[in-house]
Amino acid sequence: MKFACIDMEGVLIPEIWPFLAQKTGLPTLSRTTREEPDYNKLVINRIETLNNNNLKLSDIVREISKLTILPGALEFITQLRKSHRVILVSDVFQQMAMPFLSAPRDPELRCHYFKCDVNGFISSAEYSRQHGKIDVINEIRESRPNSKILAVGDAYNDIEMINNADKGFLFRPSTETVESAGNIKIVQSYTEILESINN
Repeated sequence: MKFACIDMEGVLIPEIWPFLAQKTGLPTLSRTTREEPDYNKLVINRIETLNNNNLKLSDIVREISKLTILPGALEFITQLRKSHRVILVSDVFQQMAMPFLSAPRDPELRCHYFKCDVNGFISSAEYSRQHGKIDVINEIRESRPNSKILAVGDAYNDIEMINNADKGFLFRPSTETVESAGNIKIVQSYTEILESINN
């Protein structure tokens, strides 16, 4: 069986947190692991920023729903699903991803989850993986040892997943990510990916 592990932000949809930072006027929401390498601390800081500014989960989901998927992303997923079982492997949180799931026709989603209090404010984060996106690759290898795995991402936190797939691509990565990419193939379009896996 063929699997395709596809990152969401930067590959299928725009980056969510910078968008929220712009919409809310809260620049701290755009901080990334470049500024705060500890991802858990980064998420805690984001939750605190939202709560301190009286923003509920429903408020940010409403803003996120105004985003549109990247041009060509829907067709890319549609074509990919003809030959692969598509799994969206993302560090986005499930509730934030929901506005987009009907567009890619509901492929499987592996991401994190926000817990909320009775008033709808985010109280904590539940993480779906212990060691990063590589966990999804390892799960597939364990349950389907003869499977072939494609992985596509755009950022530093995708590199390990891509390197452990049978075939992988960095999609329009930043200069900083390219410097850490080693021999990973870099692509600028969905067409390049589809043509490569079909040859």
